[in-house]
Amino acid sequence: MSALLQKPTTDRNTEEKRLSKDINLIYDFTEKPNRTCLKAHNDRAVVAKLRADLVLPSNKILSVDIDFDSTSGYHDNTMMVMDDFGVEMLVTAFAVKYGQQFADKISNAWAEKNHQNDPRKPTYLLVQKPTVDGSLPKVFVACGEKDHKKNNIKPQSIV
Repeated sequence: MSALLQKPTTDRNTEEKRLSKDINLIYDFTEKPNRTCLKAHNDRAVVAKLRADLVLPSNKILSVDIDFDSTSGYHDNTMMVMDDFGVEMLVTAFAVKYGQQFADKISNAWAEKNHQNDPRKPTYLLVQKPTVDGSLPKVFVACGEKDHKKNNIKPQSIV
């Protein structure tokens, strides 16, 4: 895919690349050691961490660091779904591959608040590939809750 705009910035070791009108990447070429448990593939990098600035319904910004590093050193994270079209694509794939009942769980989780007293519906879904052949991927609802601690209860997959 070619970039629409490529702009080197000389004051820092960064480069901007505009992929489309609403996707702008800023690469930081500063060398850093890999202090994660993750390993790159021979022919492809893997995502260790993303930083997301979420625009809340109150028009405030909530910053979220999404860290994919784990002690297993294995990268099970497959996709992040952030809008209705992405959910539609995921639901279609689940319906075809795993069955409509699992697709419906994803549709319902996206369309409703996770808990009745949550301030908003989910902002995104995170999908992890199956860890055992023949099992289902894990799908997690993320960022719609007010209380992110929840007594340290580990989130459960919705399927």
